[in-house]
Amino acid sequence: MKLILLTAALLATSAASAETYTIDTEKSHIDWKAGKKIGSFHNGKIQIKNGKVETDKKGQVSKAEIAVDMSTITNEDLKDSPEYQTKLVGHLSSEDFFHVEKYPESTFKLKSIKLKPGSKDQYLVKGDLTMIGVTKPVEFPAEISADKNKLEGSATLTIERLKWGLKYGSGSIFKSLTADKIINDSFELKLNLVAKK
Repeated sequence: MKLILLTAALLATSAASAETYTIDTEKSHIDWKAGKKIGSFHNGKIQIKNGKVETDKKGQVSKAEIAVDMSTITNEDLKDSPEYQTKLVGHLSSEDFFHVEKYPESTFKLKSIKLKPGSKDQYLVKGDLTMIGVTKPVEFPAEISADKNKLEGSATLTIERLKWGLKYGSGSIFKSLTADKIINDSFELKLNLVAKK
């Protein structure tokens, strides 16, 4: 009987110590950057749709799931050319790239997170990234800070797009493309996340 009571007490303490944070979609966003083999780069933002982050009884992040609204893709560098800006966003949303009509959501699910030796806020993050219906593992460094009511995190990911079947404009796939038509096989995502209790 004592063992049962002790076990129940430990479980209650553990549950009480664990915390759940909700992603603040107004203060969180993703910055993207992509470009051609030669020539200009483009950049913009994508909005977080929703997400949850859980910490364990030690206050360390233990679980995280984030959904991204792909219909919110924007461009920032072509503001002086609205027509071309609209054309670019439309192309990114089309079947050539993210096929937003069919796959309106991308997701990230945390698999593991480890504090880097000698650091208080630098982590190595591993998880599954799903885009256009394809799920592949990703790994990246992240900086995470916390107080009693809020978590903040930032990270930069390099996405090797061919792994998700994003082949458009790839010189690795389409050998006949001239250099000015080749789009880099990788693009950059910068995560800026705020989560609150």
